[in-house]
Order: sequence, then structure tokens, then C-alpha cells
Amino acid sequence: MKISTALDRTLKILAILALSTMISLVFFNAILRYFFDSGIAWSEEFARICFVYMIFLGIILVAKERGHLTVDIVVSALPAKAQMYLLFFADILVLVALSFITYGAYQLMLLTYTQKMPATGISSAFLYLAAIISAVSYFAVVFTNLWEHIRLAFVK
Repeated sequence: MKISTALDRTLKILAILALSTMISLVFFNAILRYFFDSGIAWSEEFARICFVYMIFLGIILVAKERGHLTVDIVVSALPAKAQMYLLFFADILVLVALSFITYGAYQLMLLTYTQKMPATGISSAFLYLAAIISAVSYFAVVFTNLWEHIRLAFVK
């Protein structure tokens, strides 16, 4: 099994686990509040953490499959060589944006690592770690795609 396949499978399992945990916690907490007038104090906070990680793990998975929504009406009307240059430029812009996201999330982690979430006691920086993991992984995916495009363009 290739490392890429193992990482994809691991990401999918973690995203499914986060979704299942989030749904279970919210459902059981609603049942407890409705029927027993009590609830699990930390469940809403932990469900929020699961939601954040599910979203950011999903971003990585969709990036690997190139499934993000695109509007390519202008690009598809251009000649092949112009499309190639435009895709290079778009990938460079994505890499720059991901660099800013990574830096910003890192700065937020530094600001909030001492702050604890009230119900779970988990550091608030843990939420921003998801953004860093996602942005760095997305950067690697886009950089790999860009490198492949460059290699194919100049090997001809």
C-alpha cells in the first residue's frame, strides 16, 4: 500500500470519526436535556472541536481529489498554452494564500495557547492547529501538482 493511499484512508477515517462523534454528542445531549433535564457540560465544546477538525480534514481530502468548486468558463475558452500559464499563476496564488493562512493560524496559536476552553480544559490553540495542518497539507498538494505541471510542460 502506498503512503498516499494510507494517508487518504487515515484522513477519511478521522473525518468520519469526527462527524460520528459530533452527531452522537449533540444527539445524546439533546436527549438528556429533553427527557432528564440535564446534559453533558463538555459535549457542545467537544462537538465544536470535532466540527472544526472534520471541516479542515475534508479540505485536505477534497484538495487531493481536485474536487473544489471552480468556475472555468474563461479558462476553457483560452488556448491550451494560455490555460497552462493561467493554471501556473493560479497555483502560485494559492500557495501564497496558504502561506498567509499558515502564518496567521500559527500567530493565533501563539496568542491562545495559554487560554483553556471552559468546559473541556483543552487549549484554545488546538482549534488553530487544525488550520495549520490543513494549510500545510493543502500547500503540499498544490505544490506537488504545480511541480508535476512544470515537469510535463518542459519535458515535451
